[in-house]
Amino acid sequence: MALEVITELRLPLLMKEIVNKGIGQNQSELIRQNGLEMMIIVLIGALCGLLSVFFSTRAAQGFANDLRKDAFSRVVHLSFEQTDKFTIGSLVTRLTNDIEHLRILVSQSTRMFVRAIMLFGGGIIMMLSIDSSFSLILFIVLPIEVTLIFIFLKKAFPLFTIVQSSLDDVNAVMQENVSGARVVKAYVREAYEAKRFGVTNDALTNNSLRVSRIMAFIGPAMTLFLNITTIFILYWGGSKAIEGSGLQVGDVMAALNYIGMILMSVMMVAMIFQSITRAKASGARVKEVMNAIPSVKSGTVDASKYNGDIIFANVSFRYPSTGKPVLKNINLEIKKGEMLAVLGATGSGKTTLVNLIPRFYDVTDGAIFIGRENIQNFELTSLRKLFGMVPQKTELFSGSIIDNIRWGKPDATLEEVIEVCKVAQAHDFISSFKDGYDTIIGEKGSSLSGGQKQRIAIARAIIARPRYLIFDDSTSALDLSTEARLYQALSSFLHDTTVILIAQRVVSAKRAQRIAIIDNGSLVACDTHTNLLKTNAIYQDIYYSQLKDEG
Repeated sequence: MALEVITELRLPLLMKEIVNKGIGQNQSELIRQNGLEMMIIVLIGALCGLLSVFFSTRAAQGFANDLRKDAFSRVVHLSFEQTDKFTIGSLVTRLTNDIEHLRILVSQSTRMFVRAIMLFGGGIIMMLSIDSSFSLILFIVLPIEVTLIFIFLKKAFPLFTIVQSSLDDVNAVMQENVSGARVVKAYVREAYEAKRFGVTNDALTNNSLRVSRIMAFIGPAMTLFLNITTIFILYWGGSKAIEGSGLQVGDVMAALNYIGMILMSVMMVAMIFQSITRAKASGARVKEVMNAIPSVKSGTVDASKYNGDIIFANVSFRYPSTGKPVLKNINLEIKKGEMLAVLGATGSGKTTLVNLIPRFYDVTDGAIFIGRENIQNFELTSLRKLFGMVPQKTELFSGSIIDNIRWGKPDATLEEVIEVCKVAQAHDFISSFKDGYDTIIGEKGSSLSGGQKQRIAIARAIIARPRYLIFDDSTSALDLSTEARLYQALSSFLHDTTVILIAQRVVSAKRAQRIAIIDNGSLVACDTHTNLLKTNAIYQDIYYSQLKDEG
């Protein structure tokens, strides 16, 4: 890069000699020599420029690649409390658009900024070496130019943050509509969603235009200054040349080239500061993600050695965003190898209860123990490997069916996959597909029915034969006959596994040895189906209401 700048600074001097001596004094040999030297210098400068662009681009892309990986790693390791804080649209924008702004800044800084500084300093030195009186022009023009750039950038900076927030909103609406396309079509809400997207998109457009209107003044203003300065130098230098005050025509031409370099270097710095202004807003947003420390801290105890009872000791929990208690003073012991069903009204806290066990959230008060060890002492990875989990909302990923099932055990053989699919009652419908287990499913399993997705998710959860298995209403899309065959196969496949079953249907809960009743965040009873039917009014109400509905 330095060699490239040196070649550019050398060219006006050669041109000056050609005009002053070659043309002015009819020295044709000097014209040929200087012309050849100029051609060689131009080629060397072009080669250096190409190398400079290559290395600066490579450095910037490497920086963006590393930052994007680190940011993504931070996102996937955040606890649920942190991911709840950021919207999906905002995280997408931060890991793509915001990091791209930082990449542009690095690319410009490694090439344009260094180049601009060298051209600025070198141009001034070379210009003053021709005639020190040109310093007067520089002292007049440069302060005005720098002041105007500062004013424009100061006005634009707050708007860059607003633009990025507007982009968050656009991405959020887009993501909601893509993932919820079936609901939008089912309720014929296309026009409403198009209008909602239009509002957010118009806001993004208007905010972007506000920034563009401010930044649009910089280019014309710099060009105007360049032209005015050129006229002034022509008048000043031309007058001195005519008067015979030591300046020649070649000197004036060289001075024009150098003042162009100086002013263009200032414009380059202005562009860099524009990128800095935008990147500063983006950098703050990326930094917010990178500095988001998971609220759930990993312990040091290896959980793989533990396989005992799960004990809730006076556990209470509230979500940070609401502050309202979701669970209150839960005392519950889940025996090793038992199947415990959890029953309760919608919103009573059943899912929250099971989310506390693998520490997706930490308890607000009390403690949870596995084998007499507080789960907060366990190393997180080893703790979560104890569990197979089928969440309430089935999540599958783009790819083949076998790849989705191997999430539970990456090194599982085809025979193992087929075995767990038979247990999950999924083998028959998978085999009916043309490509069988290699069938590619759409994003979130969009090409499968609800029951098919649930059975694949169950196969994924049990393939590693976990010590603890959590079903969060994960058979709701299955008919009773299929569900019965599933649990019968499951009991023989997982002999000593502790199963926690969240259910909405009493017929599902009856299969458990005990049933825990959660009402408004409190554990009101935990007993067998027979005893609860005799003693607990809430369970009686649920049982007879469902029996009536089935009848």
